[in-house]
Amino acid sequence: MKMPKLIMVALSIYLLAAAGCGAVKSVSPRYEEPTTGQRARVRVVGLTPHVFAAECPTRDAKPSGRLADWGVGAKLGKRSLGMPRQAAFGDEDYAEIYVPAGAPLTITFGGTYQSAQGPYTKVCTSRVTFTPQEGKDYEVRQAAGGFCVDGAAELITTPQGTVLSPVAQINNQCRMSIL
Repeated sequence: MKMPKLIMVALSIYLLAAAGCGAVKSVSPRYEEPTTGQRARVRVVGLTPHVFAAECPTRDAKPSGRLADWGVGAKLGKRSLGMPRQAAFGDEDYAEIYVPAGAPLTITFGGTYQSAQGPYTKVCTSRVTFTPQEGKDYEVRQAAGGFCVDGAAELITTPQGTVLSPVAQINNQCRMSIL
């Protein structure tokens, strides 16, 4: 029985990852949070996120880097800084991180989705760029408005609970060639 080429490629990648192939790593370093200066907190929910302290993602943006290891089934972990939540998260992966405030921040996502209707895969790479304000909490979620549509919102605590207030995004024309 002959396997379709796409299935063979996907199976090969999975087997390499499952075998503990240590040579396959992301070229970008792990994100290192700022410890001084103006900061905000961001909860990131999505696949293979990278954070860049810049309007356009570049390797020179500091701080910058990946939040999860590269590979099949890479996980963010559920890292909490005690940020307020709008609702229970369930089993979703997320990471709450400190970011520089007062300047543009870009978070990129990558991902592969298997279609429920057929044996094909969709690939989505996308980004969110906004300017976090000092002392505020934000949530950036991949596929917030549907497939390949991302969203950023400020978390605001009211007497009725926590609400998400969409923030203005910077509509930049950067190329995403460094992912």
